[in-house]
Amino acid sequence: MNSVLFKKNKRWLVLFMFPAIAIVVILMVVPLIQTLIYSFFDWNGIHTGRFVGIDNYRRMFHSREINTSLINSIVYAIFLVVYQVGLATFFAYVLTQAKIRGSLIFRNLYFIPVLLSVSVVSQLWLQIYNGEYGLINQLLKAMGISYQQNWLNRKWSSLFAVAFVEAWKGMGYLMLIIYAGIRNIPSEYNEAAMIDGASSWQKFRYITMPLTAPTIRICVVMCLTNGFRAFDTTYLMTGGGPGIYTYNLTIMMYDAFILKNKYGYGSAIANLIVVICIGLMFAINRATRKYDTIYD
Repeated sequence: MNSVLFKKNKRWLVLFMFPAIAIVVILMVVPLIQTLIYSFFDWNGIHTGRFVGIDNYRRMFHSREINTSLINSIVYAIFLVVYQVGLATFFAYVLTQAKIRGSLIFRNLYFIPVLLSVSVVSQLWLQIYNGEYGLINQLLKAMGISYQQNWLNRKWSSLFAVAFVEAWKGMGYLMLIIYAGIRNIPSEYNEAAMIDGASSWQKFRYITMPLTAPTIRICVVMCLTNGFRAFDTTYLMTGGGPGIYTYNLTIMMYDAFILKNKYGYGSAIANLIVVICIGLMFAINRATRKYDTIYD
């Protein structure tokens, strides 16, 4: 029946799909092709570019910042996955339990950081992390702990401090996505498990997690790609410093584009980020493909 309707209304379907396809092509496909072309040129954004082949890619992989940028981006992305997806799954599952009162209030509280602008959140946590009068150091001092830390001025603490801010801000959004996925699980599964005497942990492990795996997979992909595309929070809080402790691929790209006017070199870095994100997406989809059909 559906195939017959599709054949009869194919022209109308194409007509209605055309605006969406056109927007995707104009805003995504065309810029990606332009970036790929620019990466083979030495171009400052104004004068005519000079074709240099793969020199921009060779320069990128031989730069002193590339290793630090890749490592920081990987650590950043993994931290987002562990913190955001882990806590989002836990809170979403807890809030779907019937015994929890005030779940709506908690959902709104968890989502508030998502509504705040990046600049506001960055300034807030800059004050919290301050080495002299910051909230964290003051709390440690009030508890009689002499451990005082300049959280944004050390090699690993600065990276994890910035990653924590990014994870804290976006966790509520992923929680609502996973919460919706858990709520969409048919109640018959849990009722049958309860009749069979399954514990809460067994229901979570054998029903909730497998049935929400496609939703969690989307969240993992979002976290990983956001980790490699992270820019605003890091730039506002540290600018990639101190030194290059929080330097990542997007700040490396920004420096090439804006500070050095090396549009060809910046395009090569942008293409690397795109390839990494697409590769991660396909790898995760392939690794978790079995969850798409196991419960059909």
